[in-house]
Amino acid sequence: MKKRIALIGYGVIGKRVADAIVLQDDMGLAGVCDVISDWRIQAAVKKEYPIYATTKEASGNMHQAGIPLAGNIAGLLDAVDLAVDCTYEKRNHLVFRDFKPNPSVNRILLNILK
Repeated sequence: MKKRIALIGYGVIGKRVADAIVLQDDMGLAGVCDVISDWRIQAAVKKEYPIYATTKEASGNMHQAGIPLAGNIAGLLDAVDLAVDCTYEKRNHLVFRDFKPNPSVNRILLNILK
């Protein structure tokens, strides 16, 4: 059975992690979650990755930009086995502080930028 993976942050690192996840036989990309609504997240839309909004504000901006949303971060984190946090350090504390994933969800941090 494939592990369901949530990707938080679809920037320089996140887009590469997402592409790597979909290439794995034992993993499935449950969704990409971010606050952006520009060309970066449009690349994920073109790849038909499910898109989730991190905040209510991001959700509104994504709707205005015509980005099809699968839901919000809380719903995504409740439906996965593993969350990969590719946000930069100043933002990532919001992800797991405000939205507590199911206790069974493992978390991997990829904090490259500080």
